[in-house]
Order: sequence, then structure tokens, then C-alpha cells
Amino acid sequence: MTVTVGTPWGWFLGNFILGVTGSLASSLSSRIVQGEDCMPHSQPWQAALFAEDGFFCSGVLVHPRWVLSAAHCSQDSYMVGLGLHSLEATQEPGSRMIEASISIPHPQYNDPPYANDLMLIKLDQFVMESDTVKSISIASQCPIPGDSCLVSGWGRMGNGRLPSLLQCVNLSVAPEETCRELYGPVYHQSMFCAGGQDQKDSCHGDSGGPIVCNRSLQGLVSLGQGECGQPGIPSVYTNLCKFTDWIQRIILTR
Repeated sequence: MTVTVGTPWGWFLGNFILGVTGSLASSLSSRIVQGEDCMPHSQPWQAALFAEDGFFCSGVLVHPRWVLSAAHCSQDSYMVGLGLHSLEATQEPGSRMIEASISIPHPQYNDPPYANDLMLIKLDQFVMESDTVKSISIASQCPIPGDSCLVSGWGRMGNGRLPSLLQCVNLSVAPEETCRELYGPVYHQSMFCAGGQDQKDSCHGDSGGPIVCNRSLQGLVSLGQGECGQPGIPSVYTNLCKFTDWIQRIILTR
């Protein structure tokens, strides 16, 4: 199976920031660095999004018929993998591959630029939960600096290679002032930052995947600097506590 990594979004955003601040890397992206293989099916809400070219983004099962992902991962249609540990085994026992043709980006995505980076994907059929496939509740409380969180995904690792097995990494929520200082030109209240410790980070290919804090879905992988895992440089996540009403309304009415 081929794995596509990145979108023009990552390259463009990085050059935009560089032009404004002159201090950030030449591209921004999102992937796992300095993590380790997740325990198989320990993140049963993890979804993999596939297009004709293969895997391109992650998502999160939040309802038997709905997956959350980053709006910058939007496509016309999707094949959604659930219950996967390895991307090389789409017929993995306990896994499901379900088509989806309806996705609803947040109406204010990219307004202002790069803000409100989330969308809901409606599966063509309901999912029966099992040991390998489960939904996760969305955090009602916003993150607090120092909160310990876990990010998972199949994005590039620190050695530049793509993993076949789902990767997990523990990160801490960064102070808002750190996030504002690093991402000032695009920082928005719909975002929060995590990482920057021990060169652990999300990276390119992890977009749309979950960051779980206090056993709830706190956010989605959104963006970061082009060189992942830089000491003291956290990455940016969609702050889902700001969107619980919108998410619930879409699920109930669509």
C-alpha cells in the first residue's frame, strides 16, 4: 500500500509564516517523532483515511457513524479504516473498511487562515463497537498547561521513515504564551500547543489524528514546524473544547 504524506497546505503555510516572521522553518507539517509502537488496539478510536493514492490522514471515531479529522484533510470521498494497527494489513482481524462520501468542514475553517481546522466525516454505515473499534468522548474542558496527553498516528518518524505500525508518543500541553510567541501570525483561540519536550512530537502524516488528555479527545493534529521534534518547539492542535456544540449539532441533525 502506498502512503501519501503531506499536502500543499503544509508547504504553503510554512512559507507564509516565514515571510511574516523570518524565523520559522520553511514548511509546516504534522507527524510522530521519538514515539514507539502503540500497544495493538490500545487506541481503538483511531481512524485511517485512504484515498486512491493510499493513506493520507488520520481521524477519530466519535460516534458510531461519525469520524472527526482536520479540515485540511478534506476530500470528495474516503475509505475509512477502523481497528487498524498496521497499515500494511487492511484485512487485519477486528478491522473495518467503510466508505464515506459526506464530509462537513467547520464553516469557519481558514477564517482567519488556518483556524478552526476540523471536519466531520459521515460513514456510509453505522459501526458496531468492539474490542478493536470504539468511539471516544470529546473533552468538555479546555487543556491546561502541563496536562499529559498521548498522540497517535502513522506519520513520519524521526528517521524520516514511515512506520507500518501505529505510533504513540506522550506530550505535555504547552503554555498559551509559548504557542502565541511561536505561531503568532496564525495563532487562534481554536488552537493549542503540545510537545517541545525531549524532541517528542507529532509530524507530517499524522494530520487529523487524536491527542488524548485525561481519557478524553482533547484535540486533532493540525500543524507544526517543518523540522519536527525540535527542542522547545511544540506543535499545534485543534482545540476541540471550543467546538462541542457544533459537533453535537451536526451529528444530531445530519
